[in-house]
Amino acid sequence: MSNDILTFRRAATVLTLAGALPFIGLVAAMAALEPPTNLTASFWLMVYATVILSFLGGIRWGLALSNPEAGWTPLAISILPALAGWVIVPYAILIQQVPSPAWFLAYAVFFALHLAWDWLSGSVPSWFKTLRVTVSVIVIASLVGAWGIRQFMA
Repeated sequence: MSNDILTFRRAATVLTLAGALPFIGLVAAMAALEPPTNLTASFWLMVYATVILSFLGGIRWGLALSNPEAGWTPLAISILPALAGWVIVPYAILIQQVPSPAWFLAYAVFFALHLAWDWLSGSVPSWFKTLRVTVSVIVIASLVGAWGIRQFMA
């Protein structure tokens, strides 16, 4: 394997793992801060989760564009993660005003479903699948932790 490929994979790994840090930090803030600041951290966690779901959908959109022989279905499916996240945020923030703990479990399920989709896909490189498992475990655990904090500490 060439040095350029190794450098590329290392950069992707570092950037992907760095993307999990806000999940950890915001859940820690939810646990450590007093109300109402901890509620603000939970709102930011929801928004960040939505942005990352959109980003993951964008990765799948790019993969679909690189394989037009697969048809339009992968393009259509790739927008679902973003739609799922962007449906929750306005409902939880604007309508409920205090997000239900259940929304964090919904996000965890969305990330798990996206991981399964990536894992089963032939278009996702195998080295990235392994990385996705690692970061997804961190993200899903963070979201389940956020659920626990909102459920039992709020």
